[in-house]
Amino acid sequence: MLGALTELRGISGYEHEVRTFITEQIEPHCDTLTTDSLGNLYAHQEGDGSHVCLLAHMDEVGLMVTGSDEKNGWLTFDTVGGIRDSLLPGTTVRVGPHGHAGVIGLPAVHLQSSTDMKKPLPKEKLRIDVGEAHPSIEIGDMATFDTPFLRRDDTIYGKAFDDRIGCYCLIELLQERLGVPLTCAFTVQEEVGLRGASVVRSRIECDYAIACEGTFALDHPSLSEEERMPRMGHGPAVTIADRTLIAHATVLDAIGRAADENDIPYQYKRPLAGGTDAGAFHIGGRGTPSGVIAAPCRYIHSPCAMAKWNDVIHMKELIGATARYLAEGV
Repeated sequence: MLGALTELRGISGYEHEVRTFITEQIEPHCDTLTTDSLGNLYAHQEGDGSHVCLLAHMDEVGLMVTGSDEKNGWLTFDTVGGIRDSLLPGTTVRVGPHGHAGVIGLPAVHLQSSTDMKKPLPKEKLRIDVGEAHPSIEIGDMATFDTPFLRRDDTIYGKAFDDRIGCYCLIELLQERLGVPLTCAFTVQEEVGLRGASVVRSRIECDYAIACEGTFALDHPSLSEEERMPRMGHGPAVTIADRTLIAHATVLDAIGRAADENDIPYQYKRPLAGGTDAGAFHIGGRGTPSGVIAAPCRYIHSPCAMAKWNDVIHMKELIGATARYLAEGV
């Protein structure tokens, strides 16, 4: 199911494929299932105790067509979400509603001077080449990385791990049914400013919230030993503070208790880096004690990310156990 989720196409504002798939997986397991006008999906289950909201965003980073050469099939584009321009040359993509194949190409290396080869081209100088003009491709269409999902032993590869991993965990937990008052909010437009979560907060009154994410892993040889946190294969990463949230002490205590009492490995994410839907959610209304649990992934916001399957499984287990403890009034 995670593989199917990652291969779906859904940049910010175009999450309908992902929302339809999730709805099919969870509808039989929900007491109520609704959407709002922005496209957020709300799955609710009844239960006893405090009301817990789990958040996972459906959108992925990608590209949007901004213009075209109608004769040759070259498309200008802009990025949607945070993508480094240097990652784009040579990338294969799927463009438009029918997923036409394209490649972000450069002139042959044989024709470039040594000076040109040292200069990374900005995206304004790049084009998506679809080979020939396609009348069905229009300005505003999305282009997504063309990356198949792959699992090799405990390592998984694919696009959109941020945040289809979170979506996967919430689907699994809804299918298991935790027995607590639970709302799982599958949000839109997180990658462009936590926009969906702002709407969700205005519609949900809950006691606690947890954003469930795919986050960066920093275990890379270019970094010093002390900088390499979190690491793949060392369990889900727990946020103490990021640019949008200082995690609430009650939620952190519940996460720690859930991990210790259920023998679930976990680690901390580097403080004050990144941001999640919890950042927009926790300050709405009367305020909501919130936290973040995430799977460490190398190379997020790129054509292909990497993660450990056991981290995903432990992330799901930790989210479920924490939600139960919060509902019980830890």
